[in-house]
Amino acid sequence: MQMERTGSVSMNQTDGRVIELDVRVETDEVLRMMGCGKEGKLRPEHRALVETLIEHSASAIRARGTYAVYPVTRMTDTELVLAQCPPIRGPIAGFLKPATRVAAFVTTVGDDIERMADERLRKGARLEGYILNAIGSAAADAAVDALADIIYFEDANPEEALTPPFSPGYCGLSLDEQISLFAMVNTRPLGVKLLPTMIMQPLKSVSGLIGIGPSNQVEAHGVPCQWCDLTTCHMRR
Repeated sequence: MQMERTGSVSMNQTDGRVIELDVRVETDEVLRMMGCGKEGKLRPEHRALVETLIEHSASAIRARGTYAVYPVTRMTDTELVLAQCPPIRGPIAGFLKPATRVAAFVTTVGDDIERMADERLRKGARLEGYILNAIGSAAADAAVDALADIIYFEDANPEEALTPPFSPGYCGLSLDEQISLFAMVNTRPLGVKLLPTMIMQPLKSVSGLIGIGPSNQVEAHGVPCQWCDLTTCHMRR
């Protein structure tokens, strides 16, 4: 991930500042969340309904995030250790290997969109409820991308780039690793809690790691999806 920008600003690793994020929910991303990414498989009236609900739910989405950047102490194929942080265990190197620093992050779009979806479901409008739930998921993904832009502009040096985000629960990284991740980021001002079930509240929230490293090495390493055989994964990039 590379963009033109000037300068860099370091953030306090423990301040827990909340960053308001500007996100745009794309129709095709909502359809991808619904499992019908190819337009030809969808009735025109259903696509129109998705577009209408995206517009009507815009005020229910408040995207925010927070993050903390730490230097890498040790990284192997099975473990990541950041300075003064609990270890994170999983297939780390495949995603973050070129990184010399790692941003631990949490984003959320709040719980209004979830309540809106639940209300439609209670009233028997199951399709609308399903679409609204997919809109919330697409917005949550867009919030991660928006926060990655902030991390790049504020913390990466001109010769650095970012790795793709890597979240617990995907690609072999256990959901239990959220315990370590939440120990790295002050989420209290953000209003996101990690429940004993490892589910976050609000539900439409995302936690994860983004590596910061030399741009030539990050680009050479590529995206792990390039050599992954799981073509049905909706997180595939």
